Amino acid sequence: MNDADMQTRQEASLSSLPVETLEHIFSFLHRDDLLQAMSVCTTWKSLISSSPNLWCSQAFTFDCALHYSKKNKVDMLFCAQTFGPRFQNLSVKCQHSVLHECSRPADQFKLLLTGFFASSLTSFKVFDLRMYNTSRIVVKQICNKLTQMFAGDCHLKVFEMPIAHWSNLEGQKVLDAVFQNSKNTLETLSIPEYFISETGIPVDMDWFANGLTSLTRLTKLSITLFYLTDELIVSLAHSRRGELAHLTLWTNCVFPISPFIQQDSWIHLTQACPNMKVEFRIVGFVSEPHLSLPPLFDSVLSVSKIKILLSQKCCPHPCPLQNMDIVLDHIRNHYWLTLKSFTLAVLNIRRTNFDQSLIKLIRDCPRLINVKILAAYDSGDTAETIEKIVTERQPLFTSKGGHTKKVCIDSQAMDKACQTEYLLISKSVSTIS
Repeated sequence: MNDADMQTRQEASLSSLPVETLEHIFSFLHRDDLLQAMSVCTTWKSLISSSPNLWCSQAFTFDCALHYSKKNKVDMLFCAQTFGPRFQNLSVKCQHSVLHECSRPADQFKLLLTGFFASSLTSFKVFDLRMYNTSRIVVKQICNKLTQMFAGDCHLKVFEMPIAHWSNLEGQKVLDAVFQNSKNTLETLSIPEYFISETGIPVDMDWFANGLTSLTRLTKLSITLFYLTDELIVSLAHSRRGELAHLTLWTNCVFPISPFIQQDSWIHLTQACPNMKVEFRIVGFVSEPHLSLPPLFDSVLSVSKIKILLSQKCCPHPCPLQNMDIVLDHIRNHYWLTLKSFTLAVLNIRRTNFDQSLIKLIRDCPRLINVKILAAYDSGDTAETIEKIVTERQPLFTSKGGHTKKVCIDSQAMDKACQTEYLLISKSVSTIS
């Protein structure tokens, strides 16, 4: 059999497969590959263009370090305009080479929304698209399109747009459309650092509180602590009694002056939602993280997960973190019995008290089995000691199934960072997030 006969036979056998089998094969292809496959034959084109399953979940990545050709832009527009009405899950991730000063991802996102209609959309996720670096014209265009989309026929179950840094005006318009049109369907809301202003909080707190408590099916909330007040927490406890299952609270030192939440308010919430899992995150460019502690660690919440991801990569002359032992001692004293997962990525100077406090924290939390740390240690034995403690504890709390590595202790990454004038740990942090 010659090559031509072999190719004809292969094509005939592939074309003779049932439609369901072809559709299953196509489901493993990337969006760009599907667009190319449509040009192979009319059968494939008809199947790909008519299948709702192939287009229900789409993820786009915008990298400011990459050049997007005219063909890339045309394909993205064609995909969004032609198959957008079939999108059910849309995820957009923006990547920046060094700092978050590039406006290219916002321009690409605006292009994606051009002519885009998503009447079937139930999940909308946008990560690391920071509006404060974008021109006012582009921000208004994105705002108008999203407002139109969310106020239309789509009823969201998931809305995630953390660290968007919207201005209060545009950010409120977009979120209000979500509150109004998806109040009876929205289950997951993730809006930490959603707004950016002099105070970092929405101007109209009454509007924000009314919108948040109007969500009748909310079970998972991720939010900046500064957005909350005592009244809002108590109202949330009454409106989501027994239904709020996950709460993630973010804080940093960008806006250190914040109202303290009274313990009685947290008690109302924990009594109303006794099975709620709580996570704390201190994230940002911080030199004294203990300043973020009072609003968080003086609460009575039962915290099972804590993430502290602190970098200073935007500072020309980063200063070593101060008083990390205070942070670690606070965690150990308040959440030693409930803590199950602890992630820490910091640029610290070599101090004995940091090592001792970290070892005490790991040792005194009996349920802590998931530990991921990037830091510089005073002693070479510290990393081995921590890993030994957690490894010996894991069999008591984990299943006997397949092996899952839950210990990640790395001092080399931070040792190298300490030798440079500029701290660039975004890649290291992404591996443990």
